[in-house]
Amino acid sequence: MRKLTKLFAVFIPAFILLLASAAPVNAVFMKSGTNLVFQEDEKISETAFISGSSITINSDIDGDLLCAGQSVVINGNIKGDILCVAQNIKINGSVDGNVRSVAQTIEVFGKVTRNLMTASQKLVLGPKSSVGGDVIFGVQNVDFNGQIGRDLTGAGDSITISGSLLRNATITGTNISLADTGKIGGNIDYYIAKESTASIAQKNVKGSITKYDIEPKTKPVSEKKIADVSKVGLAAKIVFGIISSIILGLTIVYFDSKGTKKRVEQIMSRPFVSGLIGLTALIIAPIVFFILMFTIVGVPVAFVFILFYILTLITSSLYTSVVFGKVVMTKLFHKKGTLNTQIALGITLLGLVSSIPVIGWTIAFFSFCVGLGASLITMVPKSN
Repeated sequence: MRKLTKLFAVFIPAFILLLASAAPVNAVFMKSGTNLVFQEDEKISETAFISGSSITINSDIDGDLLCAGQSVVINGNIKGDILCVAQNIKINGSVDGNVRSVAQTIEVFGKVTRNLMTASQKLVLGPKSSVGGDVIFGVQNVDFNGQIGRDLTGAGDSITISGSLLRNATITGTNISLADTGKIGGNIDYYIAKESTASIAQKNVKGSITKYDIEPKTKPVSEKKIADVSKVGLAAKIVFGIISSIILGLTIVYFDSKGTKKRVEQIMSRPFVSGLIGLTALIIAPIVFFILMFTIVGVPVAFVFILFYILTLITSSLYTSVVFGKVVMTKLFHKKGTLNTQIALGITLLGLVSSIPVIGWTIAFFSFCVGLGASLITMVPKSN
């Protein structure tokens, strides 16, 4: 168990270091709730983790802002980056860094000093808004009224440019329009289907206008060829999956042979109990993660928890594979073999069996649940 703990100890600090690199400040402000309103005189002098159904930030934040909610309104000034996931996001204040967001609707009426990157259903840059760097988007409906200091890159369904762009635009859409008030200081390259429409006048573009027609591939492909390619792809997937699992299994055996043996013994002595516990953990763990995400002190714990949980999921089936390998070695070859031989043979057998529709999938899922349950049981310290 010590070696496995050391192995986890390599991943967890690396993950924490990754978080720290995204927010290079000494302190962290965390708050969650249903309806959160931060008043103008309530200044936050560190990176802020904020989650809630409705969030209104009137205060200034001297650091990065990480937020999640249904409705997020930012009226204050952010002296760092914004990373936000919400249904609706509105930025009225100024942001000294980058804005990265995933939302149904994002509206920017203030100033973003660096880049704006978003994936959303609707993106609006208001008439008085400005983005100092690039705008990168994947949006259904886009309306650019403000100023963009560098390049515009992205794809959408309906794209309207009414503001000004200092440099180049590279966009893909089905309805592209450059209004009379819109100005592009460089070139515009746009990709559009032949049956779609684009309204772009040369007088509004300082550089060149280049159109690229998107044509669907109509070349027929025989069903036999598709079937042959599918078979080769499936075979390659199975082989590479088995090889990668064997490498991972041998690595785990090397670092934690005692822990592997304990989990194998648990599976062989109580397989159904282990499977039931594994199935329960599979259902409950995501719920626990989301609960932790919406508590005041639970955000860092939630990330460590989900990292540990993912690592456990990845390794769970390997312990059941040892059991398969051990049984086959004993029954067919009348020898136990080494732990390395057992896990390599078991992974190969389970990989081949799991490729069989329905029956194989059922066996693979049961093996996964049993291995997950055994892993969790053996992690619980025994009482004296």
